[in-house]
Amino acid sequence: MHTTLTKQNLILSLLKMGSEKGLDAISLSALAKENSISKAAIFHHFASREELIEELFAYCNTLAYQQMATISLQGKASEVLMRAMEHWHTVYEGEPMRYFYRIIESEAFTHPEARRIKTTLDEMLAGQSGVLLESLNESGRLVIEDLDLARLSFSCIVQHFLRRVLLDEEEDLEWEEERFVNRFCTLYQRA
Repeated sequence: MHTTLTKQNLILSLLKMGSEKGLDAISLSALAKENSISKAAIFHHFASREELIEELFAYCNTLAYQQMATISLQGKASEVLMRAMEHWHTVYEGEPMRYFYRIIESEAFTHPEARRIKTTLDEMLAGQSGVLLESLNESGRLVIEDLDLARLSFSCIVQHFLRRVLLDEEEDLEWEEERFVNRFCTLYQRA
């Protein structure tokens, strides 16, 4: 019985394998073996290994943008920020995005496209953080004199927590995140 293998199947397969071993460690032969096809069958969908990797990044980048949902601004500042943390966890923990973020983190130092995507994703997270903090500031739930500094510090700590999720270093993470959000809100609460 012969099944039709789509470009998306190959991309998802490479995504999973690459997140475990790194993209450079995955040969087209290994990808073909994983999918029970010949190496030549891969070339039916992609002209080269480089094209396959470019399409992997494009596919996942599109998924990442689709998953950046609106975070509710209702409630106390700590509730809003914890809801944001939960949202980002959901985005980073779900498959296939977990594989994608792992690849981006590991490949950013050596692959220009991964570096560009990592920078874009970091900027998106910083932008979302800025919108949240500006809204909390404007509504009087937080008093932030230097919004840029608050956004930078908040988003950097969130990125640190999310990297720990990707590395499966989640012991005490929920407690640490809640503690961070509460301390952040205490720092910027009304006098």
